[in-house]
Amino acid sequence: MRKENNKLINLTEAPTEIDDICILTTMVTEGPFYIKSPKRSDIREDKEGKNLDLKLQFLLYPNCTPIEGAIVEIWYCNADGTYSGYPKLGHNIWEFLNHAEFGKKAHIEPKNENIFLRGAQITDKDGYVNFKTILLGWYDPRMPHIHFKAIIKGKEEISSELLFEEEFFNKVFTTTEPYMKYGKSPYGHSNDKVVATFPNGNGLILSPKESGNGTVFASAKIGLKMS
Repeated sequence: MRKENNKLINLTEAPTEIDDICILTTMVTEGPFYIKSPKRSDIREDKEGKNLDLKLQFLLYPNCTPIEGAIVEIWYCNADGTYSGYPKLGHNIWEFLNHAEFGKKAHIEPKNENIFLRGAQITDKDGYVNFKTILLGWYDPRMPHIHFKAIIKGKEEISSELLFEEEFFNKVFTTTEPYMKYGKSPYGHSNDKVVATFPNGNGLILSPKESGNGTVFASAKIGLKMS
């Protein structure tokens, strides 16, 4: 639990691959833009952005033993704030959702066959999946976030989000193309639409590191209790 702008925020820093712990990861809404992802590790396609190598490990909580054979999907928006499968909206997703009767429907059907920044992998014997991708953008009314879910033995065990420290992303948004077109995100941990509505858990905060060639590396251990 942290306090930001005099508001208590229930967020947790994600243990990285070098940490000798795992924590129970909470459920968060999958959002309206989920589409079943193709099996692949490189999900960039032709999208421009800062390279991101993302490594996730899925573990049984609380003993932290690896989960082998889990199907892990990730999906998120590009630098323009657009999800593949949906119209190019810039940062006006909220307006699109209003027209699409968001709130009456939990899911919005895709409008095209694009699948950029979507991918699925199967965890290895040590519980790992790896994705080669790019950093994401932001849109109203959300801070930057990566959706993920894990399906184990045919059952969805978690749908949640990976978040970032605001300082990290606002530096990217003000110094790196193509993100500079929109500048800093006006949304953070204290005013994000989804974080504000899930008081019992709001995903995990990644701690990215940048290499000498400019690629960003991030990892997280995801602790699950099997249902």
